[in-house]
Amino acid sequence: MADSSDPRPRLKYDAYAHHGRNIILKHFLANFPDHESMPLPPISSRTTDPAPLPVGILGAGAGGLYTALILQDLDIPYRILEANERVGGRLFTYSFPDSTGKPYNYYDVGAMRFPKTDFMERVFKLFRYPPFKGELEKKLQPYYFVAEKKNAFLDYNGVTRLQNQPRLPDPFKAAAVITSENKEKYITVGYEKIVNDVITPFATGIFNDLQKGTDKGWQKMMAYNKYSTRAYMSIKYSPTPSLGLPECPLPDDVVNWCETFDKSTGWYDRALSETVLEAIAFGWQPGPDPSPVKWFCIDGGAQEIAECMKNYIISCNPNNPNVLLYNSKVTSIKLNANSTMDVTTNSARHHEFSHVISTLPLGVLRTIDLTGAQLSPMQSNALRELTYGPSTKVGMQFKTAWWTNIDKLGIVGGQSYTDRPIRTIVYPSFGDVQKGKTTTLIASYCWTDDADRLGSMIDKVDVPLKERVLADLAAIHNLEIDFLRDQLIGYHAWSWPHDPLTMGAFAFFGPAKYENLYTSLNTFAANGHLHFAGEAISVRHAWVEGALDSAWRAVSELLTDPRNPWGDRLEKFYKNWGVNPEWVSKTDKHGLPVLKDGKIDRQDDLLLKHMVLTHPALFNL
Repeated sequence: MADSSDPRPRLKYDAYAHHGRNIILKHFLANFPDHESMPLPPISSRTTDPAPLPVGILGAGAGGLYTALILQDLDIPYRILEANERVGGRLFTYSFPDSTGKPYNYYDVGAMRFPKTDFMERVFKLFRYPPFKGELEKKLQPYYFVAEKKNAFLDYNGVTRLQNQPRLPDPFKAAAVITSENKEKYITVGYEKIVNDVITPFATGIFNDLQKGTDKGWQKMMAYNKYSTRAYMSIKYSPTPSLGLPECPLPDDVVNWCETFDKSTGWYDRALSETVLEAIAFGWQPGPDPSPVKWFCIDGGAQEIAECMKNYIISCNPNNPNVLLYNSKVTSIKLNANSTMDVTTNSARHHEFSHVISTLPLGVLRTIDLTGAQLSPMQSNALRELTYGPSTKVGMQFKTAWWTNIDKLGIVGGQSYTDRPIRTIVYPSFGDVQKGKTTTLIASYCWTDDADRLGSMIDKVDVPLKERVLADLAAIHNLEIDFLRDQLIGYHAWSWPHDPLTMGAFAFFGPAKYENLYTSLNTFAANGHLHFAGEAISVRHAWVEGALDSAWRAVSELLTDPRNPWGDRLEKFYKNWGVNPEWVSKTDKHGLPVLKDGKIDRQDDLLLKHMVLTHPALFNL
């Protein structure tokens, strides 16, 4: 873990950086075999224009606001255009109008928890950003990913058991849903060991790469990149002999059984590489006794992260009321003849910028008129092909924290899991949860196919949905539904795919879907004046960290371009905002990027090379 007292992000070369760097190097080898001897453009000698046009930042979510923080620090003018009437994007905290349980009468509709790991370095440095004067850091609270007493529930096939109860041979009637002739063997081994056996060879290979400086483990993982997790398990996987299972791929019904308990319906349709990397993100480590991951949440809700950034940005621009414009939906982006950027909002107002950094979700960006933005065919295809995973949440406010206060329950934090429509129940970790003072509950948290089904009921037939959720809660907790109806004060449901400003919850990549997107959108359009950002194009996608990392990369791209007027800010940029190691070809023995005189050595700068190789004409090469 990096030094927590150092305010600068010091990102180590981790599994995600390893993935990103090797994707770029593979792209170089396939398309530019002579890239190591390629000429690089001269270092810019331009100075800042007397009154340069501002940089346009599209979107005031985590990525857009972080971009603004960086530009503010570098004294580069900017303006943020936000379509909503609030900041945060998918950092969204809903507060119930009833004051019961106040100030903890809220739930996080979007991002809500943050693991303290090396790959979340930017997020935790943001919490401790010195200009915030501790405002965010003091809001950090432990998040109970698992219930304090491990006494939340597992509920499958009509059977409900406490998570801390001793395991029985077949507690959830798996024999009724698995028809394989060897079903007893699979059930005896259990889904957890099978899933771990699927992931371990690839995750271990990645860890070995990081220790030895090789790429053999990554190559092994990517050899199956054309397979979904489901296809790999049912076509290529062979169990480790020590498990005592048939030495052949898993039957389809065993794969479905594993998916039901391990993830959500349809989750295994994602690329195998995505499943491996996600396991590492959630704390998978080699060896029998992995170190537990500490999780945190934000007192007041994750939207406080956005509010803190916004307040600081506003305070830095007291004479600039236009630094952040709300209700400004972008409808067109184009390059002007004079090499400035024209952004139209609400189909009427025009904004002129020197550069544009778009942090809009890529599905939303595709609905904007980009005819004059000069995207390459690969970039246009990437916008069309990207899949955002669906996610829904149902928040409920009750008179009391019955899940804690009722003696037979006594649940503090953690999650219950079920195959009922609500799929996951998330008990609160914020406030004085031990004493049952927080009375809001995420009564349902769904992803993939489960979210599609539940989401179709939101805002259309809320009463049946509310009753469905209450019925499932009652069954799982062995309570009368009338008791929960009487306890219920407030109800709020949200479907991210149905939000026109997001069109999905997070990037969700199928087999072989990520590499082309990563290489095509991690470079600019509009003759070097349009830059893409957002969690989807970061290797750390589906996390707030990914949004921050992509913002860093977009600003780095802007500053690295030798034609820009702010090249003299590059050293300060690296000093104050660190370096994403996936964009540097060398790291030291501690896994940190190697710098020369405070900058990335140009021969090691993979971002500069990527820009030059994909747009040589712009650099007169």
